[in-house]
Amino acid sequence: MNKQLSKKQRFNYFAINLISFASIFLILGLIVFKLVQTSIYESVDHDLQRLSTDEQFIQRQLLKPERLQGTSPQIGKFDSPPPNNFQQQVILWSASGEILNESELGSRLYDFQNLKLSTEDLNKIVSVQTKDSNDRSLQFRSVTIPVESQNSVAYIQMLINTDPIKGTVNQFKQILIICMMVFGLLSIALSYFLSKWFMKPILVSWKKQQEFVENASHELRTPLTIIQAKLEKLFTKPNHTILEESETIALSLDEVQRLSQLTSDLLLLARSDSNALTLEKEPVKINAFLNNVLVPYQELAIAENKEFVIDLGEEQQLILDRKRIHQLLIILLDNALKYTATNEKIMVLSTVKNSEWELKIIDTGIGIVEDKKAAVFERFYRGEGSRNRKTGGYGIGLAIAKWIVDEHQGKIELADTSPKGTTVILRFPIK
Repeated sequence: MNKQLSKKQRFNYFAINLISFASIFLILGLIVFKLVQTSIYESVDHDLQRLSTDEQFIQRQLLKPERLQGTSPQIGKFDSPPPNNFQQQVILWSASGEILNESELGSRLYDFQNLKLSTEDLNKIVSVQTKDSNDRSLQFRSVTIPVESQNSVAYIQMLINTDPIKGTVNQFKQILIICMMVFGLLSIALSYFLSKWFMKPILVSWKKQQEFVENASHELRTPLTIIQAKLEKLFTKPNHTILEESETIALSLDEVQRLSQLTSDLLLLARSDSNALTLEKEPVKINAFLNNVLVPYQELAIAENKEFVIDLGEEQQLILDRKRIHQLLIILLDNALKYTATNEKIMVLSTVKNSEWELKIIDTGIGIVEDKKAAVFERFYRGEGSRNRKTGGYGIGLAIAKWIVDEHQGKIELADTSPKGTTVILRFPIK
């Protein structure tokens, strides 16, 4: 992945994350603001609704002829709160739109000098705006209801001042805007971090793909070069018989076989990376299965004057992919035989305990340096002496082994054998 494409992809992730976070915070902020605003005005509207349906309250306002003479009668105790306090106002209107309770309004009358009677929204709670004597804007929630009265009162209007509520809402809005700005900055930082984090596995995958292609090309080049050289050699001696060139043909066939195995392994790794491979698990009698795999290697070890010990525990039935576990054992046993010298020992121990199948393959070979144990599972890795072309390996066997173990949710570990050698420990959970 070139640098320009990487930056473009990262910018796309950054933009998507930023837009997503900004949209979420904006929608959340609007919802919270609307809910707060609605809940605050809801209590005011509730009071107005209660007053407009309180017959006793309305009658007490209508039965006050003293208003016309400018006196203020003594009001008795009743269920609804008294009118015309600092927040609540009651205005009595005539049919022609004149205020009939001016004396009771007192100095607050100047606040309503620009207020006009509106009969369009009777019995509905509406917002009303007017200006006081100092030309300051005043906000009210109001309801106007028609009444039948013996005097000249035709409408009664109840108002509740909402300026303090509006101030609270505006202050909340400012706080919310500041919080949105802070969260906006956090969104930018988080989007940048997430875009970098999302790109990391992509870059790692791309790097692995590049390394895979480079290493595979390198490994394929060697056997192809040998085969080409051997075939060209045959053309230089057209009169030779097959018997005379049998060594050359045998070496070519050997390289073809190695090339075929390499391509199969590379295909397996490529399909495992793309998750195109699935395990075919089935119940397996573990001891019988191990004997079928181990006995041929035991015979091969004896033929090479190497001691091969098999120690299996009680028979158990496990759920495994028979083909892949067989492939895993071949990889590990090949390495054990390959790096164990004549007259030395190889042991295979199998035990089932604590809901776990543990398999140990112990050899007394050349061993692996401590700081190289983790690296041996990397693809195409070769140690200084334990893994090189002289032994016929390409450095992908243990990578395949680790993939098989991981697909079975197991663990593979390397330990030192005393006094020398390597112990491969496999652990698989029993389900």
